[in-house]
Amino acid sequence: MSRSIPSHNLLKFTAIPLALGILSACGGGGGGSIGIADGGIRGTGSSVGPVSGFGSVFVNGVKFETRNIPNRSVDSNDDISSEDDLEKGMILRVEGVWRPDNTGEAERLEYDDTFRGPVSDVILPDAANNTPGSFRLLGQTIRFDNRTVVRVGNGELTNGMTVRVSAWRTGDGYRASYVGSVTTGPDFPLELEGRVEEVNLDRFRIGTQWIRGGLNVGYPGDLTINHVVVGALVEVEGDFSSPGGAGGEIRAAEIRFADDRRFRGEEDEDIELSGPVQSLNLSGSTFLLNGVPVDFDSQTEFDDFSRSRIADGLLVQVEGEFRSGRVYAEEIELLEGNAEVEAAVQSADPSANELIVGGVTVRITNNTLIDSDDDITNNVFDADFLEVEGIERRDENDQVFLEALNIEIESDDEGEFQLKGQLRNVEGSLDAGTLSVLGVPLSYDENDYTELDDDDEDWRDCSVVSVDYESNGDGFRALGIECEDDDD
Repeated sequence: MSRSIPSHNLLKFTAIPLALGILSACGGGGGGSIGIADGGIRGTGSSVGPVSGFGSVFVNGVKFETRNIPNRSVDSNDDISSEDDLEKGMILRVEGVWRPDNTGEAERLEYDDTFRGPVSDVILPDAANNTPGSFRLLGQTIRFDNRTVVRVGNGELTNGMTVRVSAWRTGDGYRASYVGSVTTGPDFPLELEGRVEEVNLDRFRIGTQWIRGGLNVGYPGDLTINHVVVGALVEVEGDFSSPGGAGGEIRAAEIRFADDRRFRGEEDEDIELSGPVQSLNLSGSTFLLNGVPVDFDSQTEFDDFSRSRIADGLLVQVEGEFRSGRVYAEEIELLEGNAEVEAAVQSADPSANELIVGGVTVRITNNTLIDSDDDITNNVFDADFLEVEGIERRDENDQVFLEALNIEIESDDEGEFQLKGQLRNVEGSLDAGTLSVLGVPLSYDENDYTELDDDDEDWRDCSVVSVDYESNGDGFRALGIECEDDDD
């Protein structure tokens, strides 16, 4: 069986700058803009999504300059006071303006943790079967995958770690965008959000976590004790009330409505949101994105993917207008990878933000997250070997390229490469011939295969394939071909 392209190292994110100051490792000025393939919509309003880079802040594919914000401050009650405290993957609200060239100016930054506390029941992502990982935190199930930025002490999430989580709400729990080590205590308490499922006198339950209120609880904002009823969506900060710690009851210090405001706009303003699709209703052309209703119609542009691909759980970016509590979508862009390559770098062009990796043209955008193995270069354009996940696209000349979402800079190069993408241009029999994947022409001969499909299936009828391959001097030769489910 041909090997699947691994993504385990994507759980070891560190702050990595791009070459030539395009993205610096911390907040603050400098750096040119990286254009994305099709430009964007000009807007004035709110943009909410994960931070993908710095040198100002990059959110939803836009480089937002922050120089007009005094001290580049961030509104937050979670020990995040300035741009320098932010990390890649944190879901940030930016109020300001953005332009079609993917630059903009921020007028205000706002951040709020979704959870803080100890993790349990950790299941790591399974790259071979393309399944996400999960863990429990304060009574809630949180899933994480290769789009999640994980920054913990030893590089791998384990039971008992205390973390902060920035996540989206989904139909069956939460999907993490960022997980990072943190220390909780009296001045930096536990935090959770969710729907109240049971109330018993001065105690209530969210998921499996019981919380005790009482006379000393603060109620910031509009929420009062009378709002803590079954079905209410609330946010709680507090501490474990017993020495038993994790698994015990939480003594609330503050209870407020869950911070959905970060995902909502002002009436008639432009808005950009990214997150997983929830509660899709195709007949009504609507879905939820972190609880916010999104409407789309025949005039909505689906950026390089079919509207039939929309499904619950799919990570997307929406641009539109906020009216009467809803987003009316003008454009919906896919943020879920459908293609991969792991191979040696053949050439790099920093001025064009482009690399050739194992024959595949890879383009870096404002949405690209870059990570590195330990003790090797942190400059993607100086790297020898890369693992890239992204979206298969075609340019104006009908040339295939891979728009990078995640890049892992690696040190191991054993001469064998792997890629996954749409199968094109097959000529020959099942035993020998040529094919093309991600724009890479490959010869194949069953006698050369190091790994064969267990069922000897006819992969020529597949839409998407995974290929083990190597350079053979003048080109590339397949060493194993496996049919993949077509997610398009």
